[in-house]
Amino acid sequence: MENKRREIESFKEVDLRKKNLSLELYLSREVRRCEHCGLIKVDYQVLPEYGKGTITTFYLDGVMITVNDFIFHQNFIFHKALTIQALYLSFMLKGEMLIKFHNTSEEVAYEESDSFMAYIEAFDSVLKIYGNTAFKEVNLIITSDFLKKYGLNEAASFKKLTDQNLILPIGDTMFPVVGALELDYGKGLVQRLFLEAKVLEIVAMQLENYKKPPLSNMRLSISKPIKKLYHLKQFLKDNLDKNYSQHELAEKIGLSEYILKLEFKRLFNCTVNQYYYSEKMEKAKYLLQHTDWPIYQIAEAVGYKNATHFSAAFKRFYKDTPKACRVNV
Repeated sequence: MENKRREIESFKEVDLRKKNLSLELYLSREVRRCEHCGLIKVDYQVLPEYGKGTITTFYLDGVMITVNDFIFHQNFIFHKALTIQALYLSFMLKGEMLIKFHNTSEEVAYEESDSFMAYIEAFDSVLKIYGNTAFKEVNLIITSDFLKKYGLNEAASFKKLTDQNLILPIGDTMFPVVGALELDYGKGLVQRLFLEAKVLEIVAMQLENYKKPPLSNMRLSISKPIKKLYHLKQFLKDNLDKNYSQHELAEKIGLSEYILKLEFKRLFNCTVNQYYYSEKMEKAKYLLQHTDWPIYQIAEAVGYKNATHFSAAFKRFYKDTPKACRVNV
């Protein structure tokens, strides 16, 4: 669809899998490395051509902690892959991105104060990160050997990337624990033991968070604008037989009309009306080609009370009449 092509063109697309690079090696240069008592800390500086900020990585036995803290000059799409049996945790402290995992078809809105924890055997994802917006994310990769060391049954105890209710609010009690990963608490062995203890604390807390009823998490996350817009997008798709003004839609999701127009265009690279119109036409084309419904009934199914008005709109969109579309199948 044309709108989707335009959306992709507005992002710089980078396939890290083909380059065989990690995000930090592609975006930044190493400026400092410290190794002591089984702990390695590497500081990276984001290259000026991409933006500004830092990436910090800690390596200890069986654990990798990465702190991404930067602002890009432009929008990016990263294709990223990881093959390892490990527990993967993510905490979004600032900003937002869209994630699509290799075995799912839908992008997931991932925003400030969101988190998830899942056991992976392969991590193949598409990350869409917006430019000119502060972005800070903390990631942890915890290997099976580390989990077994503390008696954790890795595969059975944790969620998978495809599970429902994977994304949770970070919560007030989790924020200071995740933030402590960046502290220079002690040196050498002391710092390694400190980080190891914090990693275990985070895993334990996140396990408890997943035991809470999902509805409470839904209420917290639905207040965020990006998720409201994704829910609106699905609402429009489910109500193609209706017609809504932008004022009605703004009231429905609790945003101002200005914010609705601005953020919908930024997020999906088309206006609300363009999206609604294109979805109506796609459904109409499907019904023409896969059913024997009369044209007036198809018109009603996509919100047109007048079949003539529908036919004119269909021809503007596809450069063909509904009858010709049906005949050419």
